[in-house]
Amino acid sequence: MFATEREELLESCFWIPRDRKLGYVDTWSCDGADTSVDSTNYRQGYLQDGEVDDWLHQKGRFVAPTRTHREAQAARSIRLLMCERVGWKPVAFAMSEPSFLLIETEFGLPPETLPIICDIKGRESCRLKFDSNNKNLESIAITIKLPQMFQLGNLGLALTHNLQTGTTSALIHGENIFSGRIVTNEPSTPHAERLQDMIRYSASLWTHPLLIPAIILKEHLYRAECLRQKLYPQLTMIERDLGVTRSAGLVTLEEDFNPEIRHLVRNDDTRLRITTLLNTTAADTVIMVRVLKWDHRYLKFLRRVSVDISQFSSTKIPLGVEKEVQGLLNFLEADIVSTGDFGEMMKTRLDMQLNVLYNFVAQSGNDLNSKIAATAGLDSAAMKTLAFLTAVFLPPTFVATLFSMSMFNWQATSDSSMEGDARVVTPSFWIYWVVSIPLTLVTMLVWRVWWHRQKSFYAGEYLTPKPQHISVPTNTELYSVRRWGTG
Repeated sequence: MFATEREELLESCFWIPRDRKLGYVDTWSCDGADTSVDSTNYRQGYLQDGEVDDWLHQKGRFVAPTRTHREAQAARSIRLLMCERVGWKPVAFAMSEPSFLLIETEFGLPPETLPIICDIKGRESCRLKFDSNNKNLESIAITIKLPQMFQLGNLGLALTHNLQTGTTSALIHGENIFSGRIVTNEPSTPHAERLQDMIRYSASLWTHPLLIPAIILKEHLYRAECLRQKLYPQLTMIERDLGVTRSAGLVTLEEDFNPEIRHLVRNDDTRLRITTLLNTTAADTVIMVRVLKWDHRYLKFLRRVSVDISQFSSTKIPLGVEKEVQGLLNFLEADIVSTGDFGEMMKTRLDMQLNVLYNFVAQSGNDLNSKIAATAGLDSAAMKTLAFLTAVFLPPTFVATLFSMSMFNWQATSDSSMEGDARVVTPSFWIYWVVSIPLTLVTMLVWRVWWHRQKSFYAGEYLTPKPQHISVPTNTELYSVRRWGTG
């Protein structure tokens, strides 16, 4: 079922061997031997891409150690290969493709290994392999991919466990396995250090099939707690900056608001800074809560696998070992619930602060509208003053202009004694009225027509509701599947 997708990913993935980006952990267990850890039963280190075959077959510098008090070599209980993810688009492995195929064959990894590891969302899968009679469980294959969130770890795990020999063969692929910095260039403890320490100090559980999956979950929850410890101070900072919360650690703050917040409605820089911090913190919190929900689902998945092993396997796991693993799962479940509840509380408080910020933004808009209204009022008063002055001086101006025309001869009265019949108003004065009155009427008519058209255009453009034309996508567009090239 996964063969086609696997072949496509083999071609699209980048295979880039890198120095110190490929590491291993080997453990050996002996029946009746103590659980102390030393060089005879635990080994870790880096290996080159060309050494993968030697490591798989315990050749060269990877020969299995022999305990001094026993003649036979110890049985290999864990062989873990860790590979750094050195690229996003597409997914890149710090090994060559032949080395991956060799590991896939030697470990007996299922075909869904590569599709799941290259995914970006949380996924889990388990395969049970029975004997020829389909009665006894011989081995199990577990494949998981943690949900995408770089602060918590972008790890994928593929393992097989042989219930007859108690040997776990596992491949871990992801970012920040050996690198000391995450994508934001912040310093971070590499995953390999913590994973190696947890394996080293769990010698009594080396032969248990769920040890590595449980350790991966524990590492994931450790990173979630680190992120929570980073987000909570940011939440407190937001509440302090917005200045309207007086609870928890802010109960002792003075009643006076932050001076910047008093002017938040007018301070664009302050509003942008708080908005950015608030939305970033809220987004990280929402994603963390979602990832923790997957962790809870993954824990239930491990419990189901544990039930299947105890039900179908003829090889019984020692009671003490099984109780210790179940106790670890119980602890991890409590940790998931606790961190998840705290994240939900943070999300609620961030929503409250977001509403406060929206109120500040609304006040900013109201303040701006008030300023616009005040300015418009001043403009209106100024225009009224100008209109009043124009109305006052228009009649005298018109009379003065009219009487200053050459159609009036104001010297006629003084010259009438010499010239006889001299008129003040010229006989052609009627031409002025014949031209000016029709021109005035035409101007008023043109203005009236233009104003009527403008009113109709405005009403049709802005006041009349328009039907919404929604483009309905076809089934092909609606249900088309995007092929993700990153994980």
